[in-house]
Amino acid sequence: MTLSKLEESMTAREFYLWIGFDKLSPIGDERSDIQAAQVAAAIYQSKGAKVALSECLLDFSGKQKNENIQTLESLFGQLISR
Repeated sequence: MTLSKLEESMTAREFYLWIGFDKLSPIGDERSDIQAAQVAAAIYQSKGAKVALSECLLDFSGKQKNENIQTLESLFGQLISR
């Protein structure tokens, strides 16, 4: 459905229901990023690395760039040494 047809047919009430649904069960990239982080954390943990899910989440804000690089270097170091 095109956006113009959606604007014609969707009521404000339905739109707010979709917003509420998205808060309960996110639709799109954020959810996919969390699922990918779960898989990555499971792989690291299966190799004995001590890693939390939050350490595997992608950060597109750029605020934690150096910290993320150090974390990745540490994780790779743990995997290589095993």
